[in-house]
Amino acid sequence: MSSQVNGRPPGPGGTVKDREIATEQRYVDTAYARLEEMRADAQAMIREGYRQSLAGTKSSLVDRDAMVHQAALRVQALDVADDGLVFGRLDLTSREIRYIGRVGVRTSEHDSLVIDWRAPAAEDFYRATPEDPRGVVRRRVLHSRGHTVVDLEDDLLDPEASDGMTVVGDGAFLASLARTREGAMRDIVATIQREQDEVIRAPADGTVLVRGAPGTGKTAVALHRVAYLLFRHRRRFGSRGVLVVGPNRRFTAYIERVLPSLGEGSATLRSLGDLVDGATATVHDTPRLARAKGAETMVTVLRRAVADHAPGAPDELRVVFKGVVVALDRARLDRIRNEVHRRSRGSVNAARGRAAEMLLDALWHRFGEVGGPEAAEAEEGAEAGLWNAILAADGLASLDDEPARGSGGGNGDPKRAQFDARVREQRAFTDFLVAWWPIRRPLDVLRSLGEPARLRRAAGRDVDRADVDPLAASWAGDAPLSYQDVALLDEIDALLGSPPRPSRRRRAPSDDDPFVVDGVNILTGEEVVDETWEPEMQELTTSIERLERSRRVDDGVVEERPEYAHLVVDEAQDLSPMQWRMLGRRGRQASWTIVEDPAQSAWEDLAAARRAMEAALGGERPSSRSRRRGRKAPPPRARHEYELTTNYRNSTEIAAVSARVLARALPDAKPARAVRASGIEPVVRVVPESGLGSAARAAVEEMLGQVEGTIGLIVPLSLEESGGQASLFDGPATAWDAADRDRLGAGLPERVQVLDVLEAKGLEFDAAVIVAPETVAAQSPRGLRVLYVAVSRATQRLTVLTADPQWREALTTG
Repeated sequence: MSSQVNGRPPGPGGTVKDREIATEQRYVDTAYARLEEMRADAQAMIREGYRQSLAGTKSSLVDRDAMVHQAALRVQALDVADDGLVFGRLDLTSREIRYIGRVGVRTSEHDSLVIDWRAPAAEDFYRATPEDPRGVVRRRVLHSRGHTVVDLEDDLLDPEASDGMTVVGDGAFLASLARTREGAMRDIVATIQREQDEVIRAPADGTVLVRGAPGTGKTAVALHRVAYLLFRHRRRFGSRGVLVVGPNRRFTAYIERVLPSLGEGSATLRSLGDLVDGATATVHDTPRLARAKGAETMVTVLRRAVADHAPGAPDELRVVFKGVVVALDRARLDRIRNEVHRRSRGSVNAARGRAAEMLLDALWHRFGEVGGPEAAEAEEGAEAGLWNAILAADGLASLDDEPARGSGGGNGDPKRAQFDARVREQRAFTDFLVAWWPIRRPLDVLRSLGEPARLRRAAGRDVDRADVDPLAASWAGDAPLSYQDVALLDEIDALLGSPPRPSRRRRAPSDDDPFVVDGVNILTGEEVVDETWEPEMQELTTSIERLERSRRVDDGVVEERPEYAHLVVDEAQDLSPMQWRMLGRRGRQASWTIVEDPAQSAWEDLAAARRAMEAALGGERPSSRSRRRGRKAPPPRARHEYELTTNYRNSTEIAAVSARVLARALPDAKPARAVRASGIEPVVRVVPESGLGSAARAAVEEMLGQVEGTIGLIVPLSLEESGGQASLFDGPATAWDAADRDRLGAGLPERVQVLDVLEAKGLEFDAAVIVAPETVAAQSPRGLRVLYVAVSRATQRLTVLTADPQWREALTTG
């Protein structure tokens, strides 16, 4: 029989728990000593790599880069593991003891000291249960602070095989749920549950779709899956990289410590607002604007915008050839522009050369229409006759006809070749071409739609007329970019294509080329390298270093849009079709982990978003056109779907409040099962609307004395974002934005965060204050779902402040 103890003193030497902690501390000290030796070995490898590069050969640089890169990754993983290296122990029926930790540690004789939590040998730590112990008698979780073991909890899984084994505590899992939050998501590596572990270790191919209600650990599971995939399939996923996408920057800041704490620093972490280099979203659109911007019909609108004449583009082209003025008016120019765009979709910025050729074709055709050839021939004959008369007076032979320059061009027509050559040399033509077909940036195109007339042309019948002016206002001037705008910038970037790359071929010196200005060919947009250029050795880079560069917003280096080997998308239920298209371009050949809860969705047209998601997951190239005839659809990718059903975050008391909101939003939905009771009932207070701000401050100050961890003060969207909101403070109803939120949080400790309901997505706090639930519910057709998310953020205490007595009844009694 085993003996379960909770700190009772058995006699001299302290409690049983103290003795067990001392025993584990000795083992942990041994593991740390070996970790320090491994760290020294990795540092020595770095020094050896740099020593080898002194040979001065190209191969030595390659050897250096490979050795230093791998050793640096190893040092990074070992440094992260320094805090809480060992967190688990398994006692098996075979009398074997296994210690589980953040990284694997072996003795110098290669015997195992600590098993990496991602290794197959560690699976039983997460999957063993009393119903299926898998050969595990006791599972022990160690809690450490730095190198010191401060506590431990045991789970007895097979009592019949315990044979007097000591079991300490009331169970590791429930004890972990009550721990204080510290403002950032912590890893759950020591307390992963069986249903979560199945998701983490799911097959690497295809798509893993994880559904679950708030508090079920979806995000933590997805991040641990990233660490697991990079550990088990390093060559496959480490070379092309892993992208983790969250809903906003506050969320990514919240989770950014999880992967490094698991020894993985190679994944790229981005929000939907900063996926496009050089652009950062700072605001959310109103629900109506978000619906318009996120709809897939915006693809057609943006295509028209890109094809429209650029702001400031000239309306007429005039050149002179042999005394004949040749002009193209706006109508002809528009037809040429449309034809160039039709042929250059996806490479508009590189199509200036094609535009020049089509302009020359049109000019030559127009030259014939205005009688240019006859006039030119008459002028040439008169000029030749004059010169021949002069030469004859001096007794010289007459001139031969001037050979047409460039007789190889113009489709074999020497007159056309001469026409092309003369027109290309004219400053009027080259200046027109640069202004009429500029190299455009996505932001330039989007800002141009801030002009209502231009937007109406692009919108056609694809945008509600009532939305045109608000959309234009949101893009005009220096208006801040929204999260939906970033997806539109990515779409425009795909339509424009990359600017022309520098030519790798050796060319004539640019000083002798009239079409080269400041080293750039104005016809093609290419940077020109002259004859004096000689290749020189450049620093070698690895794919990981190029992925690291892609994380930076703009370092002046032009890179193609990165495509990743694996994408993780959190809060996927909120993505619009345009945002799915943006993600699809980054994972055409990728496997995916999708985390969602349809009940939390703030996006209204779920069917359209689902179609866009399926297109992205299938690796299809984003397009609004149907597939060409005869083109086979790509084979379906493997899909593994999981549902997490246990609420690990909320106490049963708080979960009851969120369940009541869920019942109003989705009567048929089933909430997750909460497993922890706190005995603390949520507080719902009715206060005057003009006093909401003061009441919120008072509620937070009260909570500061009740919890040691984080507090979230969650408010509705601001006036600009929602279309109407009374002031939270005494006085007349005015818009309250970031400045007003600063007023709410002024003087409060850093552990208090003031944020709106959309920014709160995915976060959790020890305590939360929800302000004006009636306003949140009324701000959009999905307002009740957004409120459902807000009331499920707290782990210990919840206070709701409302100006509507009916909402107090709805939240307390249902």
